[in-house]
Amino acid sequence: MFKKIFQKKDSNNQIVEKINQVTDILPRADIFSFFNQLTEAYNQSQATKVEIARLEAMKEAVLLEIQNKYDLYHKVFDQIFDERRTAINKSFDIIDKGLNTGDKELIAIGMQGLSKIVSSSPFANMEQLSNMLNGNKIIEI
Repeated sequence: MFKKIFQKKDSNNQIVEKINQVTDILPRADIFSFFNQLTEAYNQSQATKVEIARLEAMKEAVLLEIQNKYDLYHKVFDQIFDERRTAINKSFDIIDKGLNTGDKELIAIGMQGLSKIVSSSPFANMEQLSNMLNGNKIIEI
């Protein structure tokens, strides 16, 4: 315990000696000005570190939001095009069945269904879809 006290006292004495050595070169007012500037620079450095940490946290939050939106859009478009693929396949099944049986009415029904699917764009209601995706509504996929 006494060693720590003496070491601390010796350390303080060394600091005072160093300041005295510097005052031989620079006036005391300049030294205090230097320490004030050094303290201000340190404080600015700490404030900058805090700001960088805040910006990093914001960046991570925005990246997570973008990733989540990407995942949602990916699922929605997979679902939309999967439904179209299923409907197109059913239309071709109807056409194939009509061709195999020689049923012109079945072929016509299959062609009408196929025509309807192909002529409609999955992006026709894109604005409505976008509003739903960007809104706070729960979307069941």
